[in-house]
Amino acid sequence: MHHSKKLFLGLLVCLMALVWTGTIANPLRSSSQPIQSASRLAHIVEDVAQGLGYRSMRGTLIHDPWAEGEKEGWLVDHTNMTLFGKGSDNSCVSIADRIGATILAFKNAETAERHLVKIKEAHSGNIGFKVIREDHYGYLVKEGNGWYAAVIAGGDVLLLEDRTRMQAETIKAIADAVSRKTH
Repeated sequence: MHHSKKLFLGLLVCLMALVWTGTIANPLRSSSQPIQSASRLAHIVEDVAQGLGYRSMRGTLIHDPWAEGEKEGWLVDHTNMTLFGKGSDNSCVSIADRIGATILAFKNAETAERHLVKIKEAHSGNIGFKVIREDHYGYLVKEGNGWYAAVIAGGDVLLLEDRTRMQAETIKAIADAVSRKTH
């Protein structure tokens, strides 16, 4: 096969994989462009992750579960990020050494607290669910399919997920550092 055909097929496979997994980079929201109310928390997450050897990339989800909240007005803004560790390869389908981060800016602290309870309750129905720790600043939970953490700071919420089940300490470290910097 000609080299350009191989390159084209490789790019096509990666694009299809991004669509299939539900994530694709959004070039209009690069890490250098500020976003509205979630911007401060996003920058804190990026700084903390960088200190732990992770690089970040902001993006958008093809099927974004938070878009409806913005339309309805109870969610002001949100940002989806992937944190790439040193062991992450350049594959567009791999999840190895990657952490998903979602930053939600709710219209107020009460709405944020209500939705955080709903998010945790959704986790509780999964196999192997166990609360590792919980306080008024968030939680760390383990499930059969990964580790999840949440940090709440007023009307803003950070959600972290590790689907590899191998980065519990990193998720905990990020959540702890973000909590210290926002409280």
